[in-house]
Amino acid sequence: MGIVQKYGGSSVATMEKIKAVAACVAATRREGHDMVVVASAMGKTTNELIALAKETGGADNARELDALMATGEQTTVSLLAMTLEGMGIPAVSLTGAQCGFLTNANHARAKIVDIKDDVLKARIAEGKVVVVAGFQGIDEHGDITTLGRGGSDTTAVALAAKLGWDCEIYTDVESIFTVDPRKCPGAKRLHRITYDEMMEMASLGAGVLETRCVEIAKKYGVKLYLGKSLEADKTKGTYIMMENNESFESMPITGISLKEDCAMVTVTGAAGDGRCVDDVFALVASLDINVDMISQQMLADGGVALSFSCSLEDAALLQRKYGERGLPYALDVQQPLGKISLVGVGMITHSGIASRAFSVLYQNGIRYYQITTSEISISITVDVANMQNAVNMLARAFGLCDAD
Repeated sequence: MGIVQKYGGSSVATMEKIKAVAACVAATRREGHDMVVVASAMGKTTNELIALAKETGGADNARELDALMATGEQTTVSLLAMTLEGMGIPAVSLTGAQCGFLTNANHARAKIVDIKDDVLKARIAEGKVVVVAGFQGIDEHGDITTLGRGGSDTTAVALAAKLGWDCEIYTDVESIFTVDPRKCPGAKRLHRITYDEMMEMASLGAGVLETRCVEIAKKYGVKLYLGKSLEADKTKGTYIMMENNESFESMPITGISLKEDCAMVTVTGAAGDGRCVDDVFALVASLDINVDMISQQMLADGGVALSFSCSLEDAALLQRKYGERGLPYALDVQQPLGKISLVGVGMITHSGIASRAFSVLYQNGIRYYQITTSEISISITVDVANMQNAVNMLARAFGLCDAD
């Protein structure tokens, strides 16, 4: 079986780092593994390309912007392939299109339709390390497309799924932690985590992996590993897989995800006939706003109070457009808020998790607002000013950080 390895932008930010990555790839190749390597654009290249596009005055041309963005990854893979060749390791670079990534035509957020892997498999059969440009594909019209946020991770996992191989994602973090260690310095490493837990944590704010690539890994049974670039000791990283027998029974909570960019929108003054919900969410949809934590309360007078959370930016946009639409309901926005989400498959078999969380917040004088749950998560919004204290208290209560 072969291995798909993916290296993020910080891992290939300079030629020195590209040479170091090439040395790691060469070492794995010499162990006898077939290899596909997916690479992101070097360092801050993508931001620099966006800045150049803005200078043209035509940066809203989605087709041309995708064509421009794709050059960042193409530069990296060519340099990495040449470096491997210079080390005596046969290698070839492929763009997303050359690798057979067929997508829909949604520029900047394209979805993979199929991977025509004839060229890829032919290069592998020739004994070459195939270095693939992440983040990109081609649509039915022959136009270059990009896969959106986390696109290179998605490229790597999709290739692993197609080939039936394992996937290793290397970045600038050592592993997945129970809590963001920048917010909770005593956070513990997670050596294993389930697909469902990782998807839930990613969707609720954990920025290590995108939900999309984990979803593909789960669907096709790809064994996924995340670790720090150039670190040979894999016991320091995290495996994402179907089951996590080490902690399923002993740790009902696996981790905490955080979002600081939240606002709570409340709409009042409406009848309970559903018209308000229809009107408000029609506007939300037309503005392409993603909402969360939706709740509706029936009032004693027969009216309703509708509330939901969204980003601060989207809340500001909604406020601006709300008056223009002339809706007859009162709109109130409470901000800034943070969302704290407790995640763990152990919630399915453990009771009292919500009670314990609410008790911790109450005993520490931390006011909370919206609450939403799933089978494996509980999310709570709090004032941003109280977020750090809330995270620390909850992490300690559920054994997710080392004692002081």
